Amino acid sequence: MNLLPQSHVTHIDHLLTEIESSDGPLSPTLRAVYENNLDQEFNQKLQGRVKAYDKDIERLCNYHYHGFIESVSELLRVKTDVRNLKSNITGTNLALQESGKQLLSKSQDLIRLRKIQRNIVIAIEALQKCLPVLELYAKLNEQMEKKRFYPALKTLDLLEHHHLPRIDRYRFTERMKEFIPVITKNIEQASKSDLQDFLENIRHKSALIGSMCMRETENQSNLNVLSDKTAESHEEEDKSVQDLVDFAPLYRCLHIHTVLGSREYFEMYYREQRENQARLVLQPQGIQSESLDSYRSYFNQIIGFFVVENTVLHTTRGLVSRNTIESLWDLALQKITTVVRVQFLHCKDSKTILNVKELMVCFCNTLAGYGFSVSKLQDILLEASDTYNDKLLTEWKDEFLAILQSDNYTQIVVTNNREYWRTLEEFPYNPVKDITKLDSYPMTLPFSFMVINIFKEIKRFILTSVKFADNLNLSLTDVDDKLRKSTNDLLSKTLTSVIDEFVEKPFLHLSQLTQLTLNTVHLEKACGNLEQYISSITGAISDSIHVTRLYGTSTFKDARQKAVDRIYILLNKKLDEFFELANYDWTPSESRHRTSGYMDDLLAYLKDALSTMITLPEGVAMSACISSCKHICVRLKGFLKADEVKQMNVNGLKHFKADLQACLDFAKSPLPIESKSVTTTFLEVEQLMNLIIEEDWSSYFTDFNEPTSKYQCVSVTLLMSLLEKLKEGEGRRSYFTFKRGDRDRKKFYENMIKRLKPMCPTNLDELDRPVGS
Repeated sequence: MNLLPQSHVTHIDHLLTEIESSDGPLSPTLRAVYENNLDQEFNQKLQGRVKAYDKDIERLCNYHYHGFIESVSELLRVKTDVRNLKSNITGTNLALQESGKQLLSKSQDLIRLRKIQRNIVIAIEALQKCLPVLELYAKLNEQMEKKRFYPALKTLDLLEHHHLPRIDRYRFTERMKEFIPVITKNIEQASKSDLQDFLENIRHKSALIGSMCMRETENQSNLNVLSDKTAESHEEEDKSVQDLVDFAPLYRCLHIHTVLGSREYFEMYYREQRENQARLVLQPQGIQSESLDSYRSYFNQIIGFFVVENTVLHTTRGLVSRNTIESLWDLALQKITTVVRVQFLHCKDSKTILNVKELMVCFCNTLAGYGFSVSKLQDILLEASDTYNDKLLTEWKDEFLAILQSDNYTQIVVTNNREYWRTLEEFPYNPVKDITKLDSYPMTLPFSFMVINIFKEIKRFILTSVKFADNLNLSLTDVDDKLRKSTNDLLSKTLTSVIDEFVEKPFLHLSQLTQLTLNTVHLEKACGNLEQYISSITGAISDSIHVTRLYGTSTFKDARQKAVDRIYILLNKKLDEFFELANYDWTPSESRHRTSGYMDDLLAYLKDALSTMITLPEGVAMSACISSCKHICVRLKGFLKADEVKQMNVNGLKHFKADLQACLDFAKSPLPIESKSVTTTFLEVEQLMNLIIEEDWSSYFTDFNEPTSKYQCVSVTLLMSLLEKLKEGEGRRSYFTFKRGDRDRKKFYENMIKRLKPMCPTNLDELDRPVGS
């Protein structure tokens, strides 16, 4: 046997002690044994320790043996008692089981009923939670059927956010949740449909609303632009805008989109739709230039549109803004101004323009009452005044022409004082005679009815023209200036042009033209009273510095001069008719000193014609006489210069000089006028005839081109032409008679012609040298 070191023996004992006292795992102890290679020694020690404990146990058992035997005997007795007890329990249990079967059956029924009761309670609780949801859903369906969309939207919101979350474990709630967006979309679509109906309704009722507003404006002013309507229409127009239009659909739609969170989209959509309607309303599709109802309908539509927008502005918060309405109004102003300008130009008469103007004034006043700026439209009205006056001028041109054409151009004769005042009731005239005396009648007025009628038409024009200025808020001075300007245009353009055109009419006789000329004199005097007449109408204070003057009356002078020129032309034409009767024999065998018949008739007619011109303004009759005498002189010279006259003799010229002498006697005789210019008119022809017939050639050649020459007006060219014709006449005569004196005359004329050739002016075309004064 190997002996272990003392330290190993102590360590193994320690390990055994640890094993005996420890209740935990033995692996650490056994690991220490194997790690120190003490397994054999440990086994030996362990076996020795086991043997020691076996001896201790045997010793203890021997000590307690008798007590153990007694315990076993007692245990056997207990076993017997236990068997008996078990038998009794088994019997009792069988008896108990048999007696508890009925109770068990009742207990099971009770349990089943308890479960049913609990289920019923749970179901009632669930129904109590679901019933409000179902009731709300039924209410929602009812509201949708009745198109009460705003309450339906509130019900839907209550259902979605308050009731459905409490019962979200049920399948039908899921279905409801799926239907909520669909219902919301349907409400939105339905509300939009109602909005469309509302927009369509206000579009149709805009005209009625506008008519109502314009009638209210008309009742507050002195305008009368609305046509008569039925009592039913009046009753309807007496209502307010809210009475005529139900704004509830618009408000509901606005609230609905506000709840849905799409208010901004709705505002944009509404404004876009109204802008489209505005563009549609502003289109002048139904306007006809001659129909006032079409203008009225157009303006009523526009007023109705903006009155509705103004109502929406004040009854909603932010749906439309003042800037939005102002932008629409700016758009409307651009379109209205364009339409009105074009339509004013296409109006066929002044009455239509005036009616449209009154309608526009009422239109402007109505919209101004709602806060809209109408200054641009008022400017258009001021521009339209020119168009109105142009139409008036055109219409009065026809009136003046009708007066001129219908007048008889005979002086008015009044037989008594009553007829005098009835005739001159509206015409300013200061008679020469005392109209209160009976011996003054019958009285002949120096003018025809044309003067009175034209003066009345001028006054009627003034009254008609001033109507356009009514209700335009113009100052008295502006009205006065405009009225004077239009009156000046009437006198200087219309009346003057009518007279100028009328005097050119071929059917006018000389007597008619003479009376027409005299009429212009009295018309010019009468028109001087128009200044005061215009001031009395406008109420403006006459001031030569600030008030436009009536310069149009001076244009009568131009018209009168045109008539006088026409008189000259007609007078000369009449003289030409007499000259057409002239038939001169330029180569008679005997001299003739008696005046031609045509010349006697011509001078008699001319004297009568000039006598009718005495009453014309100073200088007219004298100018007519001089003009006629010059024309006679030209025609007489024309006879001498006629190319078809190839031959003449002194006898023919003496006959011609007899007619010339009659003209000279006419010019020297007592005429209605006195002027030396008349006698000098025939000076050239007179000197020419005297030179040839008297054969005063020595004086002619001696004083040629001298201021003191008594033949200074004789044209050398014309003189040579006459000498050529005289030479031819003498040559023809000598050919048939073979007399020496005739041949000498021909030779004489040839010599005169040769002598005159160097004296002939270089301009051979000068046959009409001006008559010397």
